[in-house]
Amino acid sequence: MKRQQGFTLIELMVSLTLGLVLISGAVLVFMNNNRSAIQDEQISRLLENGRFVIRTISRELAMAGFWGKFLEISEMTEHDSVAVALDCGDGATPWLMDLNALEFLNDASAAAVASQFECIDSTTIAAGSDIVAIKRVADNATADADVLADQLYLRTNGVAGSMYVGGGADTPPAVSGTPGNWLYMPRVFYIRDYYLEAGDDLPSLCHATLDPSTAGTMMTECLVDGVEMLQIEFGVDDDGDFVADYFTEAPSDTELGDAVSARIYVLVRSVNSVPGYTNDKTYTLGNTVVAAFNDSYYRRVFNTTVVLRNPANLSGLGS
Repeated sequence: MKRQQGFTLIELMVSLTLGLVLISGAVLVFMNNNRSAIQDEQISRLLENGRFVIRTISRELAMAGFWGKFLEISEMTEHDSVAVALDCGDGATPWLMDLNALEFLNDASAAAVASQFECIDSTTIAAGSDIVAIKRVADNATADADVLADQLYLRTNGVAGSMYVGGGADTPPAVSGTPGNWLYMPRVFYIRDYYLEAGDDLPSLCHATLDPSTAGTMMTECLVDGVEMLQIEFGVDDDGDFVADYFTEAPSDTELGDAVSARIYVLVRSVNSVPGYTNDKTYTLGNTVVAAFNDSYYRRVFNTTVVLRNPANLSGLGS
């Protein structure tokens, strides 16, 4: 009768070693694939967010000073239904009815925001970013039957125009000819230092816009998370040929009125950190250089140049 023989200690140790090597290899492959998936997801979302921001800001700047068919916006009148409530002014002058198509703060400070845009919580702005306010009406006119209550509209026939609140008495107001109703769309774009909750450390692109439920009142909406900085340079037309003669990052009111184009720069980061990654890059947004963060977030600069379509109206004087 033969004796049964098992593994020797050496064979067992070799088997265990081979098993550990195989398991370690499988774990390493899994971790690399998982890290790659996280990286791909963060980069994809970063690119999507950046493109959306550029499209949004470009579109709004291109439409700044668009008043439907009404060219002489200085001749606009206010209907009796208009009673400006909590808008975005300095606490003394109604901001909504001051139809300057563009307002701009370069590298806005909390103090500057508090004095110019009271509808924004100045303690929440991201330091070093620009703020731009854009006033215009919607791309298309609204039929009388589709006018919404508590919304501000510009009713114009191209020669005369009246701002009114939908749903009020004697609205839409009487205007000769064949007038149209153009929804008023004032917005103030800025970077806030949080997205959903204060302290979440997720900077975002937000805007102050009209509250659809209360006429003349502004509210805040955050559009895209992960947006860290916005920088804009305006191309100024010095000789009236509608071609930018120079660009400036800190335009005066006169230069802003003569602007015919704008360069937009946006710094966007990944929403979540990426394990094992250290971001030691510097970023250039026009004339602004951002030092390395040395953290674990991916970042990218997005930029474009946009033509301002309504330069004659940018001062709000229709000149």
